Amino acid sequence: MKKKKNKRNEKLAVRISAVTSACLIIVVGVLCTSPSKAAEDAPYFPPDTETEPSVTAPFTDTGYDETTVPETEAPETTAPETTGANTTGDGTDAETTVPETTVPETTVPETTVPETTAPETTAPVNPPETGGKQSYREYNGRTFGENETFVGEYKTDRVQIGVSNVREGELSYYICDIKIASPSDFRTAFANGKISSRAYATQIASSVGAGFAVNGDFCGYHSDGIIIRDGGLYRNKKSSWDLCYLNKYGDLIVCKNNSQDGKSLVNYGVLQSWCFGPILVDNYKAIPKDQLNTPKLSRSAKEPRTAIGQIDELHYIFLVVDAKRIKNGISWTTHGGMSFSELAATFESLGCKTAYNLDGGGSTTMWLNGKLANEPAMEGLRNISDIIYFK
Repeated sequence: MKKKKNKRNEKLAVRISAVTSACLIIVVGVLCTSPSKAAEDAPYFPPDTETEPSVTAPFTDTGYDETTVPETEAPETTAPETTGANTTGDGTDAETTVPETTVPETTVPETTVPETTAPETTAPVNPPETGGKQSYREYNGRTFGENETFVGEYKTDRVQIGVSNVREGELSYYICDIKIASPSDFRTAFANGKISSRAYATQIASSVGAGFAVNGDFCGYHSDGIIIRDGGLYRNKKSSWDLCYLNKYGDLIVCKNNSQDGKSLVNYGVLQSWCFGPILVDNYKAIPKDQLNTPKLSRSAKEPRTAIGQIDELHYIFLVVDAKRIKNGISWTTHGGMSFSELAATFESLGCKTAYNLDGGGSTTMWLNGKLANEPAMEGLRNISDIIYFK
């Protein structure tokens, strides 16, 4: 009897152990798959293997068709050029006499050497400087408008940024004209290196050694959207907001967030993405007011704004719009600022083929050469999660 009871107890213990193990596995699985800020701070990066050919189909809207670029055609057309010399003579005698006639030509440039010294005296005439600043009337090939004045610049061997200020009545905004050498020069940063953290834009910019920076989309405030930064996927969720991403060629692509997949974008080579909006300009045309996608935002309100646009290959425009808010009793009045339609029209007038709105209001911040360069609208700076910067 005792043996039978022991066997029953053993079988019961085995069953209880099995059930307990199964429950633990389920709990651990739920914890591992549930969304958390800690998981977002450890992004997904693309595999080392080439995956571009398998994911090009969903991205035909970018205008790139890699299969239509026959790189081997260029060297093939150069080969027949060697046969051109044979048609000018019947044998090798004509070919050998040609270099002999070119020998005296080396003596001609020697007589022109003194001519290069005279124009050097005119070099110091160029710089019209006032107060230690270069007075530009154009930058990166763009001519300034009537009410536009040069503010400052940041330049390296890879980045060229000129900032000008436009003032029209109460309206004051900055045009930041940027050219870079490579898409990798377009950088982003989180507060304290984490999407879940917050700090002033000036603190983030200083911590990464930025020469120029603006606020990003405040992705740490939201919980949805596709967020890719420096090639890593931090969040992959559907959203009603518009999406803007920087592809591996340095082009800004605007689209609906809910029509894309974050992993596919990263595997394709997307470097950065922002989930905010609305899309302001597409294919060189400003988006009409009634088509602006602005969840929970007023289409008509004039507010401080930060937005990004692209003119040409590796050539971008940032607009930073200031505004002052004054409290009258229990209400506030805004002086300056732009509506989304005004912002879109400004980008269109600057020749941008694409433009996209980032976070604004109290988040609007511009950093230039180690200091705050605009006038925040609120009482002091706002703690935000991320910036766009160049160094």
